[in-house]
Amino acid sequence: MPPNKSVTGDDILNSLLDRHESPRERVRDITQRIDYNRVGGPAEQDSLHRVLRDAERAGGIRLEEDRLGRFTNEIARVRLTDADALYRFLNRLPSADIAGTARQRIESACPEILHEPFFQAVLSEASAAWAINRRVLDLGPTDPDGLIEVFRLTHGIVHWAGRDIDHRTFSRRTVGDSKALERHEGRVAALLRRWSPATSDLESREVLQAHGIVRRAHPLFLRGPVSVTSDTIRLEGSGVPFVGLPWSTVRSATLHSPVDYTIIIENPTSFWRYCMEIEGQYLALLSDGFPARDVLAGIVHMVRVAQPAPLFHWGDIDAGGLRIAKHLEDACGVPLRLHDMAPELATNWGTPLKSRAGLERLAGHGGEIGSLAQWLQSSDGQALEQEQLDPRPPPA
Repeated sequence: MPPNKSVTGDDILNSLLDRHESPRERVRDITQRIDYNRVGGPAEQDSLHRVLRDAERAGGIRLEEDRLGRFTNEIARVRLTDADALYRFLNRLPSADIAGTARQRIESACPEILHEPFFQAVLSEASAAWAINRRVLDLGPTDPDGLIEVFRLTHGIVHWAGRDIDHRTFSRRTVGDSKALERHEGRVAALLRRWSPATSDLESREVLQAHGIVRRAHPLFLRGPVSVTSDTIRLEGSGVPFVGLPWSTVRSATLHSPVDYTIIIENPTSFWRYCMEIEGQYLALLSDGFPARDVLAGIVHMVRVAQPAPLFHWGDIDAGGLRIAKHLEDACGVPLRLHDMAPELATNWGTPLKSRAGLERLAGHGGEIGSLAQWLQSSDGQALEQEQLDPRPPPA
């Protein structure tokens, strides 16, 4: 109950039943003291007294006064004496009954999903929590349809075998509502992290993209001596200042001449500036934040085409930037060096960290990623968005 809300008789009675439904063992009766500073004026006090005395006559509670209560007409505390009688008085169903009805609704709506042990376990946990008046994934037992949507969306994602798909198309085809995934993004991501522990350190949007659900379908933007020959397109050395290639085209892309290095750049503005301002024989690739699956596949293909050129990554100096760098290094299968992601830059230009998600795990890895994660975890750690810096090439 918000601190600025006046306490009513129904508030107090429902609070007694909420505590009754709690699983904690009790050695004393359930009581609630009345703070008259939160009741309001005389009219609100009269209303509260009327409701409580009606509940006492119904047999659900007993009202108790302190010694001075006989003179002030104030009730000291309310004691729960018969939960069943109070349920009837409030016309309220026990949480266990509501949870059972919700579970039946969910089981009848998506039996094919609940055949899988993962979703059956989640439903069992939800039912147990609802029975003691707790929420699961911020959903209560009065919203079983919300959990049904979450189950259908999550089930569709973990069994998605196609190429990347934009989130609204996927949502519409899966549950008939193009905006359902937006409403449930955090809930779906929480189940996906549980399904795939490797994504446990990722933000919700990153988790979805790792599973092929993207905010928009976009090409791989790159800069370099790229050549493409396919049934539908022919490019020869046209990757300056940069071009965008769909996945079907990237698969047939090669380089018509060697490059001195490959650099993956996290954010679009820095990528565009780098390509326009930095001369040389190099391959630049835009990850556009945490890369979608198709974009990542294109990046991996081009990194392998460019080998043995050294690989660099330039991104934000923060937990998200390091998660992206580690994800890229793992996918490419070659050592990755950080470019302009040094502690001294963040010390000079940075701001306090907004999130430390994933840093502890990253700090356990060796190399530059692990070292920077350790520094970010320290009291000196600062975040820096890469757009603060002007582009410059890696040292020769």
